[in-house]
Formats: sequence, C-alpha cells, structure tokens
Amino acid sequence: MFLPRINRLLRNDKLIASNIIFNRFVGSINLLEKWKSKFEEEKIPEVQSSLKIILAHVLNKKLRELPQSSKDLSMTKSEQTRFEKLCECRMARMPVQYIIGEWDFRELTLKMQPPVFIPRPETEELVELILQQFDINEPLKFLEVGCGTGCISLSLLHSLPKAKAIAIDQSQIACKLTTENANKHKFEKRIQVIRYRLEKESVFDEIEDGLDLIVSNPPYIPGKDLLELDPEIKLYEDLRALDGGQDGLVVIKNILRVASMKLKKKGHLWLEVDPSHPELLQKYLQENISNLQLKYVASYKDVFQKDRFVEITKL
Repeated sequence: MFLPRINRLLRNDKLIASNIIFNRFVGSINLLEKWKSKFEEEKIPEVQSSLKIILAHVLNKKLRELPQSSKDLSMTKSEQTRFEKLCECRMARMPVQYIIGEWDFRELTLKMQPPVFIPRPETEELVELILQQFDINEPLKFLEVGCGTGCISLSLLHSLPKAKAIAIDQSQIACKLTTENANKHKFEKRIQVIRYRLEKESVFDEIEDGLDLIVSNPPYIPGKDLLELDPEIKLYEDLRALDGGQDGLVVIKNILRVASMKLKKKGHLWLEVDPSHPELLQKYLQENISNLQLKYVASYKDVFQKDRFVEITKL
C-alpha cells in the first residue's frame, strides 16, 4: 500500500528537480540576453568577450570550457546574483581584468588590482623578442623599470630558469602586487622588488652594475593624447604609468641614463614605445653617443604593424 505513495513522491521530487534545472537554464539565458542588450545600449567595448570572461569567472571555468550555446548554460541563483553584480561593474567601465582580479600573461596567471597598469598583449611580444636573444640556461641579471604587476620580469624568470631580476616601480601598490605575484609562482628568491622613482638627478645607487639586460614598458603616451584614452583607462588605471610627458620621452630618457650606467658592455636595453618614438630615439642616441655610450640597434613592429619595440645596446 505504501509503494504507490512512494512512487508518487519520487515523481514529485523528479518534477521539482527538473523544474529547478529548467528555471536555471531559462534564468541564465534571460540574464545573458539582458546584459548583452544593456552593454550594447551603453556602447561597452567588446560585449561578447566581456560577458564570457565574467561568466567563466563566476562559474570557475576556463573560457574554452563554457558551453558553445547559451541554451546549454545553467547558473545557480547565487551565481546569477554574482554575475549581475560583476556586470554592473563592467557597466561602470571597469576593465574585466580588475573585475575578475586576475589575467593571463603568457604562461602565467597574475593577480590584477586597480590602479596597477594592466598588461597588454603587445607586451607579450616584447618578452618573446627578448627571449630570442638569450640561451635558456644563461645566468643573466636583468632590471625591469616600472614593473607594475611584474608580468615582464616574472615571465622572463619563468622562461629563463637561471636568471635573476631586479624590479622597480614608483608605486607602492605595484611593488606589493609584483611581490605577491612572484610569491604565487615561487620566484621570490630570484627577484628583488624595490620601490624607486626615476628622477633626472637619480644616482641609481640601489641598482647594481654589470646588468645583462634592462627592459621596460614605460610611460610613453604624449601628454596631449591622454584625454583621448578610453574610460576604462582614464577612470581606473594609474595615469602615472601612461603619461610620458609632452613628447612621451621623459621617463624613457631617464631609463637611457640608467642603461648607460648599469648595463655591462654589449648589454641590451629593450623598450616598448609609442610608434612615433623609434625615429626620435635613434636621433637622440646619435646626438648623445659620447655621453651615453648607447647604440640604437633596431625597431620592431607589433601584431598591429606599428613600430612598438626598440632594441638598444651598450657600447
């Protein structure tokens, strides 16, 4: 006599469970469509990728693990609530890197924190160019000027297991973040992080001599161009990491002084620069070769075919 009742209860439980799952699917699809429309109305850049990155973060999945179709998507109520909260941040033009709190740079996943400068894909190209110059087992010493998240230094340390780094930045937050990322990837014994502000009068006593390499993605945007930057940059990123002064070369010229004093003979300086800079730098180095003892080697294009990277060597 109890069997029919038990069967009814089981059927009811299955019906409730299927309704919950169905509601998750419908709610998730509606939520995606809602925020897609909102982003498009507000002209949020890269609508689809923003939604996918936030969604993957909420579901704790890689982008490649997301369902191919939204029809196969299911979020719990708490996941839906979190998704909406993070989408609100994106509506305020917060970069997705800050929203999810991390970002991949080459093989490393690094912690991100505002207002520390977010690594760009072009900078990965800079690292690749540098790695072509050195043997994997070479015990080189290098300096990164303006370390930010530590992406360049840590990526080089990852690929060059016998290398050691000094990373400097004027921002205390950036130095702390580089240290955290170094600890996360077990590089703390191979990198020295120093809070240091490059000035025209700097004597660089804290930086050791005889370096094999100096690398920097410095502030290089000409001051007049700062107002044209996207809201994601102007509102959230540290403009000190971007503002290169009137011609974009103020910090770069200080780095040239560091290279002149701290690179060993035939040591290399690699810079990421504004496309207008290679010609200006070549001329400047020719005019100051007796003082700086630095030679302009070449410029290299980024994936967008812009002159983005400059190689300089110590005579």
